[in-house]
Amino acid sequence: MAGGETETVSGGRLVTRELAEWVAGLRYEDLPAEVAAEAGRALVDYLGECLFVGGTKPLGQQIAQFCAVNGGGQPEATIIALGKKTLVSRAALANGTMALGFEYADYGAGSRPYPFAVTGPLCLAEFRKLSGKQLALAIVIGYEVMWRTFRGMHPKGMTGFYTPAVYGTLGSGAACANLLGLDADRTQAAIGFAAAFTGGTFQGHEEGAWQRCLNGGMAGERGVTAAMLAESGYQATKMGLEGIQGFAAMFGDKTIRADDMFEGLGESFVITNRWVKAYPMNTTLHAPTEALLKVMKANNLHHGEIAEISAAWQKVEPFLAKHKVSTVVSAQASLPFALAMAAVRGKVTVDEFTDETVADPDIQGLIPKVTVTQDLELYQRVKNSMPGRVTVRTKDGREFTDEVLYPRGNPGNPLSEAEFKHKFMEMAERVLGREQGEELYARAIALTDIADVSELAPLFARK
Repeated sequence: MAGGETETVSGGRLVTRELAEWVAGLRYEDLPAEVAAEAGRALVDYLGECLFVGGTKPLGQQIAQFCAVNGGGQPEATIIALGKKTLVSRAALANGTMALGFEYADYGAGSRPYPFAVTGPLCLAEFRKLSGKQLALAIVIGYEVMWRTFRGMHPKGMTGFYTPAVYGTLGSGAACANLLGLDADRTQAAIGFAAAFTGGTFQGHEEGAWQRCLNGGMAGERGVTAAMLAESGYQATKMGLEGIQGFAAMFGDKTIRADDMFEGLGESFVITNRWVKAYPMNTTLHAPTEALLKVMKANNLHHGEIAEISAAWQKVEPFLAKHKVSTVVSAQASLPFALAMAAVRGKVTVDEFTDETVADPDIQGLIPKVTVTQDLELYQRVKNSMPGRVTVRTKDGREFTDEVLYPRGNPGNPLSEAEFKHKFMEMAERVLGREQGEELYARAIALTDIADVSELAPLFARK
């Protein structure tokens, strides 16, 4: 205390309490129909990636086995693709890792939300046998809290911490608190615990290591633990976000823009503006890669004819512009690789990101011919998008240019329902088979019709 006033980094505004009261007070009936429906679509999107990673990729299979074995023998929630049940927090660790495992997570709410906003609530809803409406509400809250805390506290140029995991832990904790029916006091505690638990680094991206994907699992595990610990009555801080030693002081720039954080709260919901990825790679790569695919197809080009590919972005991040690519993780965050791969393969699906593709001599030989530059004018022409322009110069002197302002899946160019389902089935069918994949899709997308989420769980692995 100083001068009888509470010391905060928010000008005295008690934002943790304010946020907790909104989270605890929101009801399913407060959600517009399209908002609740989008929660079901987010769940479908999430399940597709979890199934694919958990059923076909070593990083998913190993975390699944770890959590099954090291879950205390408590059969509370299902590990997706594996089908075994484990401690609810361990299931969240496994499933959240899978959900961040193949660069297919949606974009919005400050970053990539569904590994963080869906993971913990889904596991808790299964464990407590809650309804689809309750789960939908929690998912919406997860997106909203993740976005609003990011908006109010994210400083320009924040480095070191993996942003989605930092704000995703807050979103997960708040979502789980609502799902458990906690009052404002206990929700405030859950947010306080989540603020203390959070963390995560970019080093997994830098090295192309599986650890990168653990950011999703750790946030889910921590969000579940925060809410359940608050439910138990364990004492937490009351100013987890705004305290002078709290979240904003640790992870932000030691201030909270509370007016920005709460502007329009409850009037609109960020989940309805999410970017559903059409390609399994970093979102910034989509537009230039899509532009290249258009150039190749329209002019019937073969990759062997290419002398140079020049790509323009709104911003050049060194780790996204790297030419040295030796792992799938690094390939999914490299524009030179994405363009070289698209030129050689003529498509961008989950099957284009494998160890064999990364080592393909045709692709590796084309990567050095790719240059990337910044074009701020391109960015100024869009709203809520990441545009790109590509120019291809051939060995015989021809030049072709195309640009994409709103790539497929962006809110300005959304996937059709058929495309959205195809994306899910492309991943789920190879793990569950077509019939079970179709059944899971139909039931999950109608999330709000489900009386007990635990009845959906048997479909999470092949019967």
